[in-house]
Amino acid sequence: MQIKILIDNIAYKKYLAQHGLSIIVEGKERILLDTGQSPLVLEKNLEIMGEDDNFDAIILSHGHYDHADGLSYFINKEDFNSKIIMHPDALLDKYSGNKRRYIGINKEIKEFLKNYSNTLFVEEPYKLSKDVIISGYIPRKNHYEMEKFYTLVNGEFKEDSINDDMFLIVDGVVITGCSHSGIINVVEYAKTLSNIRGVIGGFHLGGASERYINEVKEYFKNQDLEFIMPLHCTGFEASKILSDLDNFVYGHVGKIIEL
Repeated sequence: MQIKILIDNIAYKKYLAQHGLSIIVEGKERILLDTGQSPLVLEKNLEIMGEDDNFDAIILSHGHYDHADGLSYFINKEDFNSKIIMHPDALLDKYSGNKRRYIGINKEIKEFLKNYSNTLFVEEPYKLSKDVIISGYIPRKNHYEMEKFYTLVNGEFKEDSINDDMFLIVDGVVITGCSHSGIINVVEYAKTLSNIRGVIGGFHLGGASERYINEVKEYFKNQDLEFIMPLHCTGFEASKILSDLDNFVYGHVGKIIEL
């Protein structure tokens, strides 16, 4: 089984970098977690990587544009019939903390997802196959620093706790999109669903305090994990601090992990 980084904020050599995330899981089934924000970047990196664009399932970790808007590449294909799995709250109208910028899924894509016969909405843990689990809603039992977001409901702004935040477990490895639930909550919940040996993805520490970043570092230091590979929204400073850990792996577009 392989995990391949298709889209990330950092790219290696010939690949394209863009704020966002997309990760290929190659096993008995071919799975794509998230699609980045641009169909052009997704298509180009697939081409450079030598990957075809047929997937058994596409899973959206949550409903932000930088994880979902690359879907337009797939839905414009005449023969597209992949299963799309997501939390129902991913379809909410989502806005940034200043309430000025729409950061949710492109509205045409949302309409497609609402009407597509092969969209599956999950809120509880869902076993996609023997080795692949989708988390559903992530309980928040441990301290974390939550960035403020909003949803627009009937013309009124309400705080968005990003309840649609989900992760994958693939053969004991957690693959998380943004960890809006807090990376410690992500890993702790994953441990209730499976034996965990690694963590890959966005840890959402880009705007976090140094105190909280060090809290996360101390947490990982005390976990028995083969590796952690922070990506995307983890941020440069947090990645720098976490890189002191012996099991830190530097991640970027083009990186392949063999399981």
